[in-house]
Amino acid sequence: MTTLDQAYEALKARLDAMPAIAILRGLPTRDAIDVVQALFDAGIRVAEVPLNSPDPFDTIALLVREFGDRMSIGAGTVLTLEDVARLAASGCRLCVSPNTNVEVIRASVQHGMVPLPGYSTPSEAFAAIAAGARMLKAFPAGDVERTLPALRAVLPKDVQVIAVGGVTPMAVPSLFAAGAYGFGIGSDLYRPGRSAAEVGARAREWVDAISRGRRAVPRLLCNPEATIGESPLVCDDGSVLWVDPTAPRMLRWDGHECRSIPLGEPVWSLGRLQDGALVGNGETHFVHIEPDLATLRSGREIDVGAGCRLNDMTVDSRGGLWAGSMHRGVLGGRGALFHAPAWDAPVRRVAEGLGVANGMAFSQEERTLFVVDTLARTLLAYPADVDAGTLGEPVIVTDFLGIPGKPDGLAIDPQGRLWAAMWGGGCIVRLADNGACVETIPLPAPHVGSLCFDKSGTCYVTTARVRMSSQVLAAQPSAGGLFAIDLAS
Repeated sequence: MTTLDQAYEALKARLDAMPAIAILRGLPTRDAIDVVQALFDAGIRVAEVPLNSPDPFDTIALLVREFGDRMSIGAGTVLTLEDVARLAASGCRLCVSPNTNVEVIRASVQHGMVPLPGYSTPSEAFAAIAAGARMLKAFPAGDVERTLPALRAVLPKDVQVIAVGGVTPMAVPSLFAAGAYGFGIGSDLYRPGRSAAEVGARAREWVDAISRGRRAVPRLLCNPEATIGESPLVCDDGSVLWVDPTAPRMLRWDGHECRSIPLGEPVWSLGRLQDGALVGNGETHFVHIEPDLATLRSGREIDVGAGCRLNDMTVDSRGGLWAGSMHRGVLGGRGALFHAPAWDAPVRRVAEGLGVANGMAFSQEERTLFVVDTLARTLLAYPADVDAGTLGEPVIVTDFLGIPGKPDGLAIDPQGRLWAAMWGGGCIVRLADNGACVETIPLPAPHVGSLCFDKSGTCYVTTARVRMSSQVLAAQPSAGGLFAIDLAS
């Protein structure tokens, strides 16, 4: 094995374990060992010192001597052949550049160092590969989510892409899904004057975000080609139920295969009572779903209003049913919320004036009922009294500003965090208490209808094929499928 092969295999093994490159721009030599030790202790095994830092060659040589058998130490902003020669003499084994300079790439290879050149076009990427690069730096990373999937399809399979420049923890899942192999992290991790302890704390946050993002790649469990996949629910035996109301049918995934069960009427959403019994929303009444999953018993007729139907629902810990409604013609202000203490009990209207009352979920202490109004593109928080079956005046948690698509389904994970499915946006998003989007996970289907969590934190997501052209379906063949995402902390 040549020196270059050894350097490459060591680098790849370290990036396989934790795909992060710490960019230590401006690092003084006197602070170098403490800062890099903090990175090492946090789990990061690759670091680069850009050559526009103070005394970079001395700093790199020091770090190679101290960490060379434990970390891959490299140089950044490598622009000239003279730089390459000096770095080789220092023991550096990684040359990172912001551009595609084939002479620098070839010189790095000749000196036994791994080149990591920046590219911004396919032509630059392939020129870098022809010159000997096995890893590429997508720089800047702002457009990588959109462009990388197409490029990834034609790149050699053994060529890896590192996203660098403006990467945030929130973008990690999307970049992984687009095909990024790893990330270069700069000023958010280190800047001059930041203590080693603070660098270590930030590094641990990044390691957690990257580990979580790597797990959070959606897996297609099955694709029954649901026209409208709605309201997933995890059963005690681990199977997943959801509905395709326009079929109408119940769908069940048992971990191996998907079963389609015809229903006598549309069921728009599902809920489970404390005794394990299943209930749901028919068009204008609640339904009790028998164990065969096909037989429905109807509750009392609900005055949902002319031209309206029930939509989503949730069940509280007392067994109370809460349901939202919408106008079939999607007229604003016609949606409402309803409550019944049992599926066959009298039903009361407890809120009104909504557009499309959609995803519903109680906070963990059940003092707040969160409701998505898809038409208004808002998430509302209603003060709730589940014993009395009443709601107070709502406040807006978020208007989903800047998030693609329209909010649809809603769920709370085992840690009490809110997640929403974005119809037309091809993603699910996690919301902070103040309504800010703090995490986005893309799915290979544009219409994401709903989601739920099991006790371990695995998220199950349903998608739809409605109103998709044959061309779009050909490009998004997983649409209408059931996905699983490991979001356990």
